[in-house]
Amino acid sequence: MNRIALLTAAISAVAVTAMIGCATGASPARSGAATGKAPQVGGDVVEWIRVDQFGYPIHAPKVAVVSLPVIGFNAPGTYTPGDMFELRTVDRDEVVWRGAPERWNYGQLHAQSGDRGWWIDFSEVRDAGTYYLLDTTNGVRSYDIRIGDDVYDDVLVAAVRTFFYQRLNVVKEPPFVDPAWADGAAYDGPGQDREARSRHAKDDPSTARDVHGGWMDAGDPNKYTTFAEPAVIGLLRTWEARPDLFGDDTGIPESGNGVPDLLDEVRFQLEFLGRMQDATGTGGLLLKVGVDNHNAVTPLSLDRRPRYYVPECTSATLAGSAMFAKAAIVYSRVDRTRGFADELLSRALRAWDRAVVTTRGFTHFETDCDDQDITSGDADRSVVEQIESALQAAIFLFEATGDRQFRDFVDARFAESRPIWNAQWGPYTRGIAVALLRYAALPGATGDVAARIVSGRSRVMRTDTIEAAEAGTDLYRAYLSSNAHHWGSNSIRSHAGILALDVIDHRLDPDHDDRYRAAAHGYLAWLHGTNPLGLVMLSNMYRYGAASSVNEFYHTWFADGSPWDNALTSRYGPPPGYLVGGPNRSYTGALSPPAGQPPQKSYLDWNAGWPENSWEITENAIYYQAAYIELLARLVPERPWSPR
Repeated sequence: MNRIALLTAAISAVAVTAMIGCATGASPARSGAATGKAPQVGGDVVEWIRVDQFGYPIHAPKVAVVSLPVIGFNAPGTYTPGDMFELRTVDRDEVVWRGAPERWNYGQLHAQSGDRGWWIDFSEVRDAGTYYLLDTTNGVRSYDIRIGDDVYDDVLVAAVRTFFYQRLNVVKEPPFVDPAWADGAAYDGPGQDREARSRHAKDDPSTARDVHGGWMDAGDPNKYTTFAEPAVIGLLRTWEARPDLFGDDTGIPESGNGVPDLLDEVRFQLEFLGRMQDATGTGGLLLKVGVDNHNAVTPLSLDRRPRYYVPECTSATLAGSAMFAKAAIVYSRVDRTRGFADELLSRALRAWDRAVVTTRGFTHFETDCDDQDITSGDADRSVVEQIESALQAAIFLFEATGDRQFRDFVDARFAESRPIWNAQWGPYTRGIAVALLRYAALPGATGDVAARIVSGRSRVMRTDTIEAAEAGTDLYRAYLSSNAHHWGSNSIRSHAGILALDVIDHRLDPDHDDRYRAAAHGYLAWLHGTNPLGLVMLSNMYRYGAASSVNEFYHTWFADGSPWDNALTSRYGPPPGYLVGGPNRSYTGALSPPAGQPPQKSYLDWNAGWPENSWEITENAIYYQAAYIELLARLVPERPWSPR
C-alpha cells in the first residue's frame, strides 16, 4: 500500500474523518488553526508573514514573504519586520536557523498587489518537523510551518475527492461522505438526466435521451462535453506522471476494486460522455446538458427542473474523440480496465470518423451550436480550438494504434495550432502544447515535424518561468501578467507552474531542472497562502493545516445562506479541497473589494448571487481543479516506497 493509501485509510470509514466535527455541528472556526491561533510559543501570530500553510517538502525552496500593504483594501499595513528572524521548533522551541529578511526590489512597490515586502529564505533547513518563524525584534511569529515530504499528501486526497461531490445522479451518503455533505441523487427524476429532451424540442418526448452521470461542470449544475476536455485529459496526464500517488482506498464507492480511485473517478465522467455519444446515434457527441433558467435549489436533490441537451456539434465530437483516445492509452495500462480501454478506443475512432464527415474533411467547423438557452456557459469553440482538439485526438490515436492516417493528419495540420503559428506555448494553450511534445517523442513521429515542435518550445521555455522567478519579478514569487488576473486566474497560475515541470519531463533543458522545479514551487506556494491575501485558495482546509482558507465559494449546492454557506459560520460549510476561480481584475460587479483593487487583490471571500456576481471570483470548475491537482501531484516528492 502506498503512502497516500496509508494516510487515507481512515478517511474511508466516514469519507472525510478529519472533518467529522463539521458533521456534528462543531465548526472548524472553533479549532486553533481556523482562528489563526497557533500554539503560543514565541509570541503572537502576525498574518503578514506569508507562508505555504500546508508546509514544504524537504528539498523544496522555502521562502516566506512579509507583506506591507500600501494600496488596496488591507492598506495601510502596520507591521514592519525586524532585522533578524529565527526558525524555531514548535515542540522544543529550539533555534535551527537564523537569517535577515531581504527587502524585495530595493523597497519598491509591487504594482500587482499594492504591497512592499521582504523575503525570508530558509531553504537550507531540511530536517522534517514543525517550526515557526520568529521576528526577534518585534516578538511576533508566523503560523506553524511543517517541513516533510508528506506535507501535501492529505491535501491531494481532499482535492481529488471534490470530483466525487461534483457527481450527478448518484446518492452521496455515508460511508462515502461525511454526513455533513450527504445528499440524494440529483437531477434523477422525471424529465431530468435519464430522459432529457432536446433544447429545440422541449415538448417532444421522442427526443428524450439517457445522459445521466458525469460531473457538474462548476458551481452551476450543467454538464458540458467541450469543457470536460481539459479536466479529463489533465487528470489522465496526472496519473501518467505520478501513478505511485493514487491508491484504491480514498473512500469513494469504487474503492477496493483493484483500480486506482483517480481512474475510477475519471471513468465516471467517461461513461457519461459515452452516453452523450450514444444519444446521437451517429458517433458524434451532444454538446451540453442542463437547465434553462437560474432558479436553483439547494441541496441539489431537491431541484426538480427539467433537463435539456444541445444536439451534436463538431466541437463536442472532436473533444470526445480526444478524451476517449487519451483514456484508451491510460486504461490499457491497468489490468482490470483493459476491456474498458478497448471500448474507449472504439469510441474515439467512431467520433473521429464522424468528425471527418461533419467537418467536411476538417474544413468546416460549427462554432455557433450553443445559443445559451441552457444556462449559462457558452460551450462553443472557435475554429482554432477545434483544430487543436482534432490534433490531440490524432496524436493520441496515433500513439494507440500506430495508424499512419493520424500521423499524416498531425504532420499536415500541426502548424495551424497556436504554439506553432504564433508561438503561444504559455498557460492558455498548454493542452495542445503538451500533446505536441508528446507526439515529438513518439517513435514513429515524422522527424522534421518533431524537430520543429521541440525547437519552438525550446525557444521560449525560460520565458515567464525561471527568468521571471529568478529576476524576482513578482513579490509573491508566482508571476503572471496583470491581464492574466481574470475569471479563473487560479487555473492559469496552476498551468504556469506546470509549464516549468513540462520542460523537465520532456528533457528540454536538463542542466537546469532544479531551477524549473523551484519556479513551479513558487506557483504552488502562492495558491497555498503565499499571496497578498494570505489565503489558501482551497475551501475549508483548516483540518489540513491551513490557518486561513477559502470559507465561501459560488456553488449551487453550497449556496449563500444555506447550511453549507461558510466554513466558519454556517452549520456545515462547504467540503474541503475546492480550488476557487481567483483574483479577477475584470469583475463586473460594484462591490469593492474585489472591484477597485490591484490585480492580485481583486478577490473577496463570498458567494452572493446577482447583482454581486460572486461567480466571477469564487466559482469552482472541474478544469481549474484538474490543473491544480496536476501541479500539486507533480511536486509531491518521490519517496523510497514509491515504485518508480
